[in-house]
Amino acid sequence: MAILLPTSANIRLLKTTLMGDFEMRSAHATEAIAALIGFRSNSAYLATSNHLPDVTVYEADFDAFEDRAAHLGYDRTSSEFLRFIFKGIKWPDPAWRLFNKRHSAARDAWFYECQRRQIPFLHISKATKYYSVHWDHISLNSEYDQMVRQSPEGDIGKVLFRTYQLIAAGVEPKSFFDGSALVGDVTGLSESCARQIANSFALRLFPGNVQSALAA
Repeated sequence: MAILLPTSANIRLLKTTLMGDFEMRSAHATEAIAALIGFRSNSAYLATSNHLPDVTVYEADFDAFEDRAAHLGYDRTSSEFLRFIFKGIKWPDPAWRLFNKRHSAARDAWFYECQRRQIPFLHISKATKYYSVHWDHISLNSEYDQMVRQSPEGDIGKVLFRTYQLIAAGVEPKSFFDGSALVGDVTGLSESCARQIANSFALRLFPGNVQSALAA
């Protein structure tokens, strides 16, 4: 699973990539990005009633990107290249960060960035052998707590636990989930599994995503 947080800086970087590596026209790149995050057009994306790009995470739909790119006259194989490079893109505004467990300064800096951007304090910590995923609402205001408690999906903590089970069950025997909707850790993970869980949890925990669930 891949995700995109469509802040202005992230969209600008992705457009630059598409216009450079894919030789897309600017307007076409804009439309292809809208398809990538699940919209029929950029106009539809801009018109969405819950337009909170800085705090709403979308799952990347590479098949939809491929269809839109092909419709606009580009090679369908371009989606394969985008899948390949997407994981390695250094987003200006990431949804989460990965750093060494011992790098407390990096962790503190990320906390203050999350607080400034009003997003969950979500990160991956790397130890000697295993990785862990940590999330905390402490970087957000009290309104977020109320939204989480009102979620129509029930206890988001249970949703997070089921998500962890779907990703890690049977493949991460050393892993352990300890948390709730607002704070917790998943430990004993491989890097690839930790990345999948961080992406999946971002889709559940970001304020725009929680608000969308409430409005549904």
